[in-house]
Amino acid sequence: MGVSTWLSRVVLLVAWVLPTLAHAGSYLRVVSWNLRHEGWSAEQTYLDDAKQLWNQYGGNSTSNNGCDLVFIQEAMYSTVAPSIAAALTQVSGVTWGYAQTPLLGRSSYKESYAVLFRTDTVSLVSSTVHPDPEDRFEREPQVVQVRHVPTGADYTFLNWHAIWGTAAERDAEVRAIDTVFQTVQDANPGDQDVILLGDHNMPCTAASWAELAALSPTVSCKLDVPTTLNANGAFVSAYDHFWMQPTYVTELSSTGRDYIADTLDFVTRLSDHAPVYVTLYSNSDTD
Repeated sequence: MGVSTWLSRVVLLVAWVLPTLAHAGSYLRVVSWNLRHEGWSAEQTYLDDAKQLWNQYGGNSTSNNGCDLVFIQEAMYSTVAPSIAAALTQVSGVTWGYAQTPLLGRSSYKESYAVLFRTDTVSLVSSTVHPDPEDRFEREPQVVQVRHVPTGADYTFLNWHAIWGTAAERDAEVRAIDTVFQTVQDANPGDQDVILLGDHNMPCTAASWAELAALSPTVSCKLDVPTTLNANGAFVSAYDHFWMQPTYVTELSSTGRDYIADTLDFVTRLSDHAPVYVTLYSNSDTD
């Protein structure tokens, strides 16, 4: 084979490979976790939180480790997000960024939301708190827009911790969340991939979700397994969910409850909620 022929073949190979690499598919691995009053004196287990998030992603001990994007509920102080981000950077060996909301709540008891992200795989477009002039929510949702760096796919997440209160108060909040979902989606016609996640204090089979499920296209719950733990380390209630429109969120690959090696130790030291995950697969921005 002559040199010129060999070079021609190399050029053709490169011309074929580069577009393929540019459009290669990639997974975005997302975790949602109620961390139980994180930041209080007995709830500052930031390094162990990071180890759980990074090492135990997925439904079993042999799942692929690592994650890209984490949503936290029950962050009690402004130091929580930077502390967990620093611990994740230490555990993973890659840099993590964060955004945390102000403390939210009607009484002296307040919580904030946080989002943490790998800066090499996720670009944070925006993080805001949804306006609630009618005061329908104890803690109005955090609205987070991100871009998956490898593929350019955009997603909007609603991070929401519903009120516990009374059964009637829980019902009223859940029945009102459809307006938030629709408003956020309508505000950005270029990004229809909206995913509601968090601790909703309500099984997704409850009638209270009827208004959200009735939106068009249909919104459906993609995780319905027990996620809360009692004092004995047993799973009891299905309160942590992912709600989305399959018509738009075509990137959905899997959802589940993260692996926990020892549930009694976990509930004693870390949280009474298991982290839950959603994996999204794309090779471009599909909106």
